[in-house]
Amino acid sequence: MVMEYGMTNTEKELLRRNVKELQLQLRDAHIRIKELNVKIDELRKRLGIEQEFTTADGWAMPVENPDALHIKENKDD
Repeated sequence: MVMEYGMTNTEKELLRRNVKELQLQLRDAHIRIKELNVKIDELRKRLGIEQEFTTADGWAMPVENPDALHIKENKDD
């Protein structure tokens, strides 16, 4: 349960609206991510690109984040 000490009804309503708006934005972002993943899969199939399903450390997972190509895996960790 959330502590509501010293909050006015206006502040509570503002927070509720903010939470609702953020939830809608998150939902929309998930939908867009799914659409982009479908498009990536279609392009990979059309171009004949095989998707890598393991990391350098052997973890079985698809490597799908092209923005993270600059991140190097640290084998010492």
